[in-house]
Amino acid sequence: MEIRMLGPLEVTADDGARVEPSQPLQRAALCVLAVRAGRPVSARALGELLWGDDAPGRGAGAVKTCLSGVRRALTRDRLPLGHGGYRLVPRPGDTFDLVVFRDLAARAREALARASATGEVAEAERSREDAADLFGRALALWREPVLEDLPETPSLAGVRAGLLGERRRVREEAAETLLTLGRHRDLVPDLRTWLDDDPLNESFSAALLLALHRSGRKAEALRCYDRTRAAIMAATGSEPGRALRQLAERIRSEDADETDRTSAGSVREPSPLRQLPPDLRDFTGHGDDRDAVEDLLRTAATASVPPIVHVTGPPGIGKTALALHAAHRAEDVFPDGQIHIQLAGASMVPREIVPVLGEVLRALGVQNADMPDTLDGRAALYRSRLAGRRVLVFADDAADAAQVRPLLPGEPGSALLVTGRSRHLGLDGARIVDVRPMSPAEAVELLGQIIGPERVARERPAADAIVAACDGFPLALRIAGARLAARPAWPLSHLAGLLDGPGRLDQMVAGDTAVRTNIEHAYAALDEPMRRAFRTLALAGPHPFAPWVADVLLETSDAGEVLSELVDRCLLTACGVDRLGQPRYRMHDLLREFASELLRGDPDTEPALERLIVAWLELVDAADDRAPRDPYFPAPARFRQRTMVGADLVGRLVAPDPAAWIDSEMANLRTIVEVACVANRHRLATGIVMRLAAHSHLHRKHFEVEYLWRLVARAATDAGDPETAAYARFRSAAVLAGDQSRPADALPLVDEAAEVFEQVENHRDLSRVLGLRAFCRQALDRPEEAVRDAERGLALAERTGERHAELSCLRVLGLALSKLGDHARAVASAERALAIGRELGEPAYQGIALFSLVRIYDEAGRPDRVPALCEEGLALTRSIDHVLGAAYFHEQWGYAHQGMGQHAQAVARLRLAIDLFASQQAVAAEAACRERLTESLDALRAEKATRN
Repeated sequence: MEIRMLGPLEVTADDGARVEPSQPLQRAALCVLAVRAGRPVSARALGELLWGDDAPGRGAGAVKTCLSGVRRALTRDRLPLGHGGYRLVPRPGDTFDLVVFRDLAARAREALARASATGEVAEAERSREDAADLFGRALALWREPVLEDLPETPSLAGVRAGLLGERRRVREEAAETLLTLGRHRDLVPDLRTWLDDDPLNESFSAALLLALHRSGRKAEALRCYDRTRAAIMAATGSEPGRALRQLAERIRSEDADETDRTSAGSVREPSPLRQLPPDLRDFTGHGDDRDAVEDLLRTAATASVPPIVHVTGPPGIGKTALALHAAHRAEDVFPDGQIHIQLAGASMVPREIVPVLGEVLRALGVQNADMPDTLDGRAALYRSRLAGRRVLVFADDAADAAQVRPLLPGEPGSALLVTGRSRHLGLDGARIVDVRPMSPAEAVELLGQIIGPERVARERPAADAIVAACDGFPLALRIAGARLAARPAWPLSHLAGLLDGPGRLDQMVAGDTAVRTNIEHAYAALDEPMRRAFRTLALAGPHPFAPWVADVLLETSDAGEVLSELVDRCLLTACGVDRLGQPRYRMHDLLREFASELLRGDPDTEPALERLIVAWLELVDAADDRAPRDPYFPAPARFRQRTMVGADLVGRLVAPDPAAWIDSEMANLRTIVEVACVANRHRLATGIVMRLAAHSHLHRKHFEVEYLWRLVARAATDAGDPETAAYARFRSAAVLAGDQSRPADALPLVDEAAEVFEQVENHRDLSRVLGLRAFCRQALDRPEEAVRDAERGLALAERTGERHAELSCLRVLGLALSKLGDHARAVASAERALAIGRELGEPAYQGIALFSLVRIYDEAGRPDRVPALCEEGLALTRSIDHVLGAAYFHEQWGYAHQGMGQHAQAVARLRLAIDLFASQQAVAAEAACRERLTESLDALRAEKATRN
């Protein structure tokens, strides 16, 4: 069988019949397998090579379907099934034109080597004739249109360029050989064709000038030079190389005769290379990073060694754009040129450095005859060519150190600028610039430059939403901007809606550019254990997390190496250290969304999520156990044995300062509650929020914990668990009524909870709910209803032995009776509540009972009883660091002084209270206290006026 793919694909069977597949996709797949030359290709990699950016939507099934048609054309043994992937296995006698081309070229070079080695003129001539024949046969295998069925996907761009480069090298060697043999006239037609393909190739131009001149066509040769010069000037803005100019002058002055055997390769000494791609006209943001790169490049002018600048960051963050922009700004430091090398490190087929160095050396004027075959030889020649010159080498998209080290300049004056997704390429002395996401302001500015600032200004909230969804990644922003620019009738709010929530990666596609493709390339470069780690760490959430989270998710005692590897690959970001000196890590939103998509259907997801939720629950339980209580609910039951976190971790994280630990992790705790509710683990979420309640009360996180209780209530309702939903509504109502002073908003939630607890005969929780309803009703000036609820709740609490509920009902009963004027019963109820608080030995419960008794004595006109109670209350609030509680006791003590006509003492107490209210941002309480302070100040002024 013969497979020809250097032009349109042709497949000839053993019997001579044409059997190539008719479907374009199957033809493309066969070309890819032929290029791979027997090496296996996985289904994922083959999909990437065939479909490029569209590969994620195809899947392994589409690849399998495609390959089944190829297998039918080739016979099964040539495309066997195997676990290593798909590969083309030739039978003995099968021929591939690419393999034949390379073999013929290699044999031709061997013949030239024999010609150079022999001392016999005739033998050397015969060897050169053999070489010319072999080069001609090799080039004849290329047919137009060349590589027609090889897919033009990003992953194959380097392969296509490499194949064309191989053909160019053979053409140059063939031209040089024919010129040496004196076959000028035979060469002219081919050279014209080759120049049409590659009009800036000075080697071809030099060969054509010599061939025409030696054929007696001097005028035509000079016209050819003029055309070449004009093309080079138009494309590069500079003259042709010195050697080509000198050859033209010799032809013009008749000095180039038959003895001028200047070769096609050696004829040119290139003008300064200007290979940098065009700069982005709308480059925006990253100012600090850009300046850092530019400043480092500018040190090349004075540094004793060539600077190495390594620009890194996650896929889509704008590494290449930033590096290119900085390179253009620093062009004046490198007057001898800028070399741009695309290494394709993020693709499925990173470029090999030996042929890359060959391309660079040819651009630097090295003739093929002088080109070393080995990596060390080419690297040494490369350094020699750069010696004494000031050149910027821009190596874009490096995969690893092996691709980059041979490109290091050897002497001062030049610089190496590298981009890549690996933070550590092992380059001694390299300065790393880690590109960060754009700020919201920079991102909005970039969006405005793409679609127009007026359009952004008209819908600024929607623009802000688009920017937030793009997570500060320039690639995502440019795609969003391109979609909007192509659809001027779209309101920005429409795209913002498409980008809101899961599936936004599907919307971040414009033409042949997609955010998902960039991330997939980085993910595909990982081995399977690292892929699993990347996927699983998406469960850690959107906020910076500590290493113990990774330990729990990955079931290891030390995930440090895994975390470091993912940081090095720019798939995880190191966010500094926390208050304990631990490193913190975060996965960017777009990367986390990609990883989360991969988690769906992964059997490891559910167990990992369960471990993480339980670990957070155990840690917050340990923190709550060490923190002061709130005055509304007793402490929850404690874990006798922890399954996910050890005593050493608790001792290190939580024990030194439980409140500080909860504060530092509140964002992660909120996220884990949200995740648990979505994942049908609302009971675990309930346990976490219960253990956050006391801290939230004491540290005024009222809105935070009320939101979490509502979340749990909704999740429990959706899961068909009415009792847990009722409990969550009850706890939410307690925050509304007690901490936010919104009893009217709390009452509907309390009524719903009471109805459920009545139905299921949960008298323990019902006693608490009735106590809360009594509190709401007395706060709304409905004391008779409050008394009924408090008395019923008290009876249930006494029957169930629920002492905390008994205290709550008694203190509210006292407040309601006080409003009804029954001061004796009110005082008795409050004193019973205080006695229970002292019996429980919990400062928060004692404090609230004391405060209720203070208010009742104030209502009863007994201010003389208040100071001693306030003094006791202040001692209790100090013991639990409850600043707001202290403010209320100072306030009541000040009111008592007013009641006793002691306005000077009242002013002192009220001012203390005002300062404390202000420190806690208790605006309403502060305002009320200021009004009473004004009364005492007015009274003091009146007293002073009377004395005078």
